[in-house]
Amino acid sequence: MKTEEYGKENEKIIVMLHGANFVHSFGRQYPLADKYHIIVPHIMGFGDNADKVFMTEECVRELADYIRSLDKKVMLVGFSLGAQLGFKLVAEYEELFEAAILVSPWLIKEEPFLSKIAELNKKQLKQLKNKFMCSFVGMMNGLPSEQRKEFVSQMQNVKEETIHNVVYNGITIYSVPQFADVKIPVIALAGAKEQKEVHDSVKKMSEMNPVCKYEIWDKARHNIPPLFADKFNELICSLI
Repeated sequence: MKTEEYGKENEKIIVMLHGANFVHSFGRQYPLADKYHIIVPHIMGFGDNADKVFMTEECVRELADYIRSLDKKVMLVGFSLGAQLGFKLVAEYEELFEAAILVSPWLIKEEPFLSKIAELNKKQLKQLKNKFMCSFVGMMNGLPSEQRKEFVSQMQNVKEETIHNVVYNGITIYSVPQFADVKIPVIALAGAKEQKEVHDSVKKMSEMNPVCKYEIWDKARHNIPPLFADKFNELICSLI
């Protein structure tokens, strides 16, 4: 599996699962490599793994096998798509993890909102095939210069089928009942300016399992890792 790794000399491992399209969703968290070993797997269908088409079950198994190969429990941090995958991973492979922070998980999925997001993501993919627009979007999402260059290159290979499968990935609050039995600490975050569906998702996670605490951050949109990095990094350090 293709990964980004920082701070390999450090003992404690944080596995960070990025959002759709953005391998470097956690670029503003990389300074934590001063203390921790940070690993960012390229999720199936994205980054240097864009030659594959995203398939939910295969992706989850691939991630679980990789994390198991590390031979120690890790902290899991996921954003957007990565948070949805993290929700499923923690529920089905709890033995691999010490704790988890899941940011902006979309787990309440109903029509017509589902189709609306699918159409928006399809249009966004077309925009991101334009290298200038792709670089601009990367900048607006807080990506540093070198990571923007990688982002532009990687996005040229992302397939429309991957984008469709990401939206219709089948991961919902109801499809993973095992989450109710999770014992490790889990924090679910959403931005106050995100959609109601995301707010409802983190609230439902907490209702489903009281071990899971949720927070809705004032002024935040779908941008907590890059634009609220100081507060977010403090939260990570407090849980590991």
